[in-house]
Order: sequence, then C-alpha cells, then structure tokens
Amino acid sequence: MLNLPVSEIMNDHPIKVKSDVSVRNVAHLLLRSRINGILVVSAADPQKLVGVFTTRNLLHLMGDSLARRRQKMQALHDVGSQPVGNFIKEKLLTLQASDNTAKAVGLMHKKNAVTIPVFDGDKLVGVIGRHDIINIAFA
Repeated sequence: MLNLPVSEIMNDHPIKVKSDVSVRNVAHLLLRSRINGILVVSAADPQKLVGVFTTRNLLHLMGDSLARRRQKMQALHDVGSQPVGNFIKEKLLTLQASDNTAKAVGLMHKKNAVTIPVFDGDKLVGVIGRHDIINIAFA
C-alpha cells in the first residue's frame, strides 16, 4: 500500500473554485461535497493553482469572527462575503503523480495537511486527501 503511486489513489477530478468566489459559497461546496479541502485557482487564470482552502481554514476564520466582543454575527457575515483568495496564505504543498503513498502520508503528517494537489510535471492531474489514504490503508 505504501509503495503505490499517488496516481492510483488520488481523485483525478478535483473540485476547484476561482479565488474570487466567496468564503460562504466555498463553505457550502465543502459541506455539500463532503470534502475537507478545495483547490483554489486564480480568477484571472483558471489554470494557475494558488492554494488549497480547507475546513480547518474555515473554522479558523469562524473562530476569529466569533472571538470579537461585539457584532459577532456581523463579523461572521463579513468574512463569508469575502473572496476565498483573501485567505490563501500557506505555502502550497504538492505531490507528483509518481510519488508513492508513503511520501503523501509523511507530508500530511509533517505539515498537518488534509488535501494535497497532485501534478504530473507542471500539469495539475488530481488531488489526494487524508480520506483517500485512510481508505486504501484499511480497505
């Protein structure tokens, strides 16, 4: 299992959103699709991956909004209206399709990542998440 190439267990039809889509719409998409992370591409160039927005990012934004002493619901509404691209700050972690699953596990563990884009050279070919790895490990 750990020697399998990532390409054999990745999702080869990743869900992507443009960076100008609202946080609220991305949150609904994450919930509706039952995924922990979504790929964010440039609004100007949909072929350019700019980051990954995760449920962890969403919870962090919610926590910051609700930590305000007053107008918590307004702060939450304001965050939900902003473009998701405003909140892509982390360095983008990636894997190559030929990398083995052990490398994916190590990267997810070391960087606490839940969703990692997969490339074949410079071309985005898929995404791998914790659920994909856990599913194959205990199938």
